[in-house]
Amino acid sequence: MRALLPQPATVQWRAEGYTLTSTTTLGPASAAAAPAAAVVWRLLSRTTGLPLAPRQAPDVVVQLTDELAEEAYHLAVGPEGVQIVAGGQRGALWAAQTLLQLGPAEIYAAPRGVDVPLDGANISDAPRFARRGAMLDSARHFVPLADVLDFVDWLARHKLNVFHWHLTDDQGWRVALDKYPRLATHASWRARTTNRAGGDDHTPHGGYYTLDQIQQVADYARALGIEIVPELDFPGHATAVLHAYPEFATDPHAVTEVAHYPQIFPNVLNLSPAALDFVHDAWQAVIDATGATYVHIGGDEVPTTHWEASPEVKQRAAAWGVADVRKLQRWFTEHLRDWLRQRGVIPIGWDEIIDDGPVPGMVCQAWRGADAGRRAAQHGMDVIMSPLSHTYLDFYQSPLRSEPYAQGVVLPIEEVYAFDPTAELDPPAAARVLGTQFQLWAEFQPTYRKLQYQAWPRGCALAEVAWSAPAGRSWQAFAPRLEAHLQRLAAAGLNYRPLAGPHPWQEGGTGWFQRPAAD
Repeated sequence: MRALLPQPATVQWRAEGYTLTSTTTLGPASAAAAPAAAVVWRLLSRTTGLPLAPRQAPDVVVQLTDELAEEAYHLAVGPEGVQIVAGGQRGALWAAQTLLQLGPAEIYAAPRGVDVPLDGANISDAPRFARRGAMLDSARHFVPLADVLDFVDWLARHKLNVFHWHLTDDQGWRVALDKYPRLATHASWRARTTNRAGGDDHTPHGGYYTLDQIQQVADYARALGIEIVPELDFPGHATAVLHAYPEFATDPHAVTEVAHYPQIFPNVLNLSPAALDFVHDAWQAVIDATGATYVHIGGDEVPTTHWEASPEVKQRAAAWGVADVRKLQRWFTEHLRDWLRQRGVIPIGWDEIIDDGPVPGMVCQAWRGADAGRRAAQHGMDVIMSPLSHTYLDFYQSPLRSEPYAQGVVLPIEEVYAFDPTAELDPPAAARVLGTQFQLWAEFQPTYRKLQYQAWPRGCALAEVAWSAPAGRSWQAFAPRLEAHLQRLAAAGLNYRPLAGPHPWQEGGTGWFQRPAAD
């Protein structure tokens, strides 16, 4: 299929292609390329159902070279066979993902083990940004393990190489820890869910992941060229934890249940020695399970009113040399940064971390607007540009009244595609932009199919923004390729939103998912 997404750097179509069959062989060009050939084999065989047996002079050759960057690749497909030349294992995987897109959309349905005709092409490709990601919110609504793995599959198919996993929030804590059993028994579920569209559902909701399951996700992602970035959000957005362990709360009497609606809640960690030990223990367990080299510490939307009213917190602040308790978030951010860096881990935080100035040794994730990212970059901080104006895919996709209930802002796919993460930055500051990612918040999306509707195809657009060079990019050229690409999503059964609008069964209707009149 001659519709590649994200668009490669250069493509030369050839008159003749190649057909993968039950007798096609695959192997490395040298011993050094054997690990890369193994992951390519796993991906292609798992997708097509073909054995792709190894042979010394294989039909599909995987080669590594020092002349290319780690994620760059050349792909040649013709009657003579398939050649993948990559700078590293990730580049070989991205070449294999492109190779699959040269076949019919039906190969994404199920591994059938039948012949796969491939269009012929010579392709050279490399990503624009080093970090191209997506955030999945499993805290507001629990996402089952199998669905998390499927989400990771689709990130890989779009050459997104970072899976940011939002695991904790006011509405639920999703990591089971033996040392803190009430996280599983109390913090992981809520008695009900309330939204503006349907009111109170009077139905318990919850779930959690074991550390073994979290490790499984990390290993699965890594095998697909994806880095996992777990997020434990502190010191705010902690209602679920504070319900389970009120002794960690600034006001222990103010938390009677896990939150059942979205709001910025005033009760936050009291930063006591026991609370800090808990933060350290939780992070150590998650780092050990994931092997993460980057983690996300949250740090957003932290009210200080309870700190200001607490004599104990004021006493702690004074002991730490913090004259104004409103500056305790800065103290906590730097404390956690130092603790993580000592363990070889680079922390990322939402852009509130720079409200009191840049924080050396951290990555700033700009969400409230691109200006915060520009400010951080101009002060020498590395930045992930993900302003809500262009990357928050929990927003409505159009003004249509038939759209199902979502966050009350409209973000059409055309605006996602128009996003430039380095706009208005001089070259030194632009070099500080590590990349971009989309956010899939789940306050109003109770199922994975609902999340799929919000994510795709806007996530396809963001993937091209993150991968492809901006020169010559246009919606007019992208739209027909996207329409063809959606056949792949359809073959796999994804609940994506058609470009023309929702299917009748995707509409909000007049019940729980009806779009409120005010939206």
